[in-house]
Amino acid sequence: MMAARDEDYTRILQEAAQWLERARRGSAIDRRAFRAWLEERPEHVVAMELVERAWRQAPAAARQAGLQVRVTASRRPALSGRALRAPGFALAAALAVAGGVVFWNQAVQDQQVVAPAHGVAVATLIDGTRVWLTAGSAVKVHVSPISRVVTLAGEGGFDVRHQWRPFTVTAGDVQVVDRGTLFSVAQVGAQVDVVLARGAIEVKDRDTGAVLATPSPGQKVAVANGRTTLSAVDPDTAMAWRQGRIVAEDMPLSTVAARFEALGGPHIAIRDARLRQIGVSGTYSAQDAVAFLTAMQALYPIVWRRVGDGYEVRHR
Repeated sequence: MMAARDEDYTRILQEAAQWLERARRGSAIDRRAFRAWLEERPEHVVAMELVERAWRQAPAAARQAGLQVRVTASRRPALSGRALRAPGFALAAALAVAGGVVFWNQAVQDQQVVAPAHGVAVATLIDGTRVWLTAGSAVKVHVSPISRVVTLAGEGGFDVRHQWRPFTVTAGDVQVVDRGTLFSVAQVGAQVDVVLARGAIEVKDRDTGAVLATPSPGQKVAVANGRTTLSAVDPDTAMAWRQGRIVAEDMPLSTVAARFEALGGPHIAIRDARLRQIGVSGTYSAQDAVAFLTAMQALYPIVWRRVGDGYEVRHR
């Protein structure tokens, strides 16, 4: 998988180099096709910027390599020699001798962060992005000269560091693309929930690249079984888990119990199906299940007891 991604960005850089030459000499049709290519993927825009930087710095790189350099009237560099008889050789050679420039900012880097089984993990990714992970969740990060790609298993919150490279989170069949944003992504079974707290994102289909939603801050996107729904949420409430808090607003008791475990708390088994849909409201510490269960026992017809490392809840 990693090799395929590396080949992908190398191919995109090569396409950008070809488009630079074609758009410079081409027709209006070529220029329209070039604009369409740029709009296909955010990585295309970044790749073109990198190639143009390499082109501008090619004369100095060529001199260091011992090649003769001349500058055309358009101030774009060209290399002299017999091999220039081949179409497009000037561009290819210039980019070859300036290959280090293309990767001037950062080499390919990989990182993996895994949250412990009990507790929320907080980490800074290699690009400066801040990430929070629920218990047992994990991210794999791949940073190339033209992209930042994160694969998420579980649930994570991301405070993305703004850069020229797009930042993409893949979870299940969904991709979230942004440039400098605070958002969360959670995959539960076949459903992926995305909450936007700040900035702007696009939620896309992983396989087709089709845009499923462009939420505004304070909205949640839910994608499940080919359907996409958009709803209003309070971002502070939805992402309170990053501070170890569970904020419930008429949330099913079974869901709240699952949140305790997801945030590193003990397992809470609900033994009676009649209790699972009890609506729970309030704010609770994810590390104090006893206080939560005691409050539930005072409000609802339930009893609870400790069982091993967790708790069980039954109808009273």
